[in-house]
Amino acid sequence: MYSLHNGSWIPLVAFGHCTPTTDSFLVFLRYQSYYSYPLETYLEYPILIAQDVILLLFVLHYSGNMKQALPYVVIFVGGWYFLTLQKWIIDLAMNLCTLISAASKFAQLRYLWQTRDSGQVSALTWSMSAYTCATRIVTTLMTTNDLMVLVRFIIMLVLNIWVTATILHYRKTEKTD
Repeated sequence: MYSLHNGSWIPLVAFGHCTPTTDSFLVFLRYQSYYSYPLETYLEYPILIAQDVILLLFVLHYSGNMKQALPYVVIFVGGWYFLTLQKWIIDLAMNLCTLISAASKFAQLRYLWQTRDSGQVSALTWSMSAYTCATRIVTTLMTTNDLMVLVRFIIMLVLNIWVTATILHYRKTEKTD
């Protein structure tokens, strides 16, 4: 709570979560549109991107760094067009996003293992993420059968289940006398 109270959480939220997540969503959205996949296979990504951008803008505003918003806009817009200059660029970016997403889940696991306390981490949220990955696997198999997308969602499913299991394992139970 102390770090949340004194405002030091702001850079952590903005730069530790928001920008890599937004980058990952942008790459995935661009990948899906580049290969002309059906809209229903990536329809939620513009909404997720908008949520992250709004969060980033709030964080920049309340930390007094709104001037830093312009470089992010330039990077996001420039990256959007850069990704499709060559096929290998979008494919490489997609693989890197899978690694970044997996690394963030391993970071969560590492924190849970070190503290041996799930604290305020929500098992429901992580299980919903696992469910989402499972449904995306089915959707991908039924629509595009794209191996790179399948591998991404299979890895994320396994890691989300692992995080959920770890949260449940370290959840503190109340002792009754």
